[in-house]
Amino acid sequence: MFYTQEEAAVLGGFLSSYLNRGSASGLVREELARFQVGLEQGCLQKAELLWAEQTLLALKPFWWEEWEDHRALMSALLKTQALLRADK
Repeated sequence: MFYTQEEAAVLGGFLSSYLNRGSASGLVREELARFQVGLEQGCLQKAELLWAEQTLLALKPFWWEEWEDHRALMSALLKTQALLRADK
């Protein structure tokens, strides 16, 4: 089980729109870049999935106000959590 193209696009686009800015720390942008490479190549490691889960949960308040398709983000979060459970 892995992300569909649609899930990857929603997840990558949302995270990039919030984290790929000058106001984000260098470490956050590095983690985002590492996550995006793994997402594109279909080879995310457990640490990257944990980062994505934590980041989605931290940004969750923004889903409802600024992101029009919060159901797609919730689906991506649930899929991330399922991938983490499957990795155990």
